[in-house]
Amino acid sequence: MLTELAGRHGITFEVHHQHLGRLALSELRSHETPIVHVLIANCCNDEQVKSQIKDNYQSLKRAGYFLVIGLRDIYPFGHDDIAKLEAGLLVGLPCDDELPIHIHLAVLEIEVWFLEEVNHFARIDKNISMDDVIAGGFDHTQIRASELSHPAETLSKIYQSVGKGYSKNKRQVQRTIEALDYEELYVNTCQKAPSLKNFISSLEARLF
Repeated sequence: MLTELAGRHGITFEVHHQHLGRLALSELRSHETPIVHVLIANCCNDEQVKSQIKDNYQSLKRAGYFLVIGLRDIYPFGHDDIAKLEAGLLVGLPCDDELPIHIHLAVLEIEVWFLEEVNHFARIDKNISMDDVIAGGFDHTQIRASELSHPAETLSKIYQSVGKGYSKNKRQVQRTIEALDYEELYVNTCQKAPSLKNFISSLEARLF
């Protein structure tokens, strides 16, 4: 998503994974003429997002980073828990204009964004029809994906209609990401998924 947002501008990605509470470098994607250096921390656990920001904040500040953006799912919590989760997002975290912190909740999961970009289903498999999408539990003409109690499960059921699966592993998430129509995502999908719109706004406002 960052690459698409940046367009012709260069980005270097430094990717870390969390293991046993610590972040370790797992990948470096360099660009010949980067204008932005992005550190991506895969916390592998939604409950780790806030704690990793807190634990690494001072080192990020010393390293010269100018924005921290966190993203976590709400699931397995439900819609009734959103207000409580939102109220506690920044509690206990540093408040410093030199390195602001934005934490976003994907309501209820990031898979809502994938579901709402309905064009991607045909790229996953040309045999997925809109009838299959509806039978899997999502009728985009009647409800918003953010209303679903377990969006990732709904996405999996739709893929299973053609013998494919979906889980939150790197390979299957990457397959879905590569199938997304990013123009559709930015122009229309973000209007259907406010959590996506807010997330993109944070990226655009500070990075480009």
